[in-house]
Amino acid sequence: METEIFLIRHGQTHWNKIKRVQGHQDEPLSPEGMEQARLLGKFLRSVTFHAIYSSDLKRAVQTAEQVATGRDLSIHTSSSLRERCMGEWEGRMLEEVKEKHSDDWSTVWYMGGKYGVEAAEKIRARMLATLDHIVREHTGRRVAVISHGGSINTVLQAISGGLYGPGRNRIQNTSVSHLVHHSDTGWRVEKVNDVAHLRSEGTSI
Repeated sequence: METEIFLIRHGQTHWNKIKRVQGHQDEPLSPEGMEQARLLGKFLRSVTFHAIYSSDLKRAVQTAEQVATGRDLSIHTSSSLRERCMGEWEGRMLEEVKEKHSDDWSTVWYMGGKYGVEAAEKIRARMLATLDHIVREHTGRRVAVISHGGSINTVLQAISGGLYGPGRNRIQNTSVSHLVHHSDTGWRVEKVNDVAHLRSEGTSI
């Protein structure tokens, strides 16, 4: 039996735009991010979801609300779907981080484990455990899950065996990555970083 997960990144925040490190900082969507989320909701209107899950951070919940518009579904929030904790880098400009930690910022950015930045293996474990729980709760159904770029990319890396992931592809704001879990064969990646709704022509999934 197959269970579908539409793994969605939240809309843009002001901090995204100016390249200030967010992590667990609870920034809301910017006006542009709200419009992205609205377009996402419209794009997915014809897709039937049986449940909606979201990170508990504002930017994810606000995006989930647009996906939920017109549906008789509540939003299940969970801190386990949050972006990775960026430790002492949170709230600082990315260029400042690069300048201060020029020797190792790139390694820590992708792998974590220093300066309070959450280790990649910890993100992978909590995200996969949450997705496995969702699959058990909604086997054979289709579920929307709204999370964050770093966390989504870590999941994609694990499921794809490194074909996708940090350093290989970027997860754009309100992009949709389509995952399928088969009860016998496990996970597979169907689509990554779909942002058709942000193009003027727009297409359906």
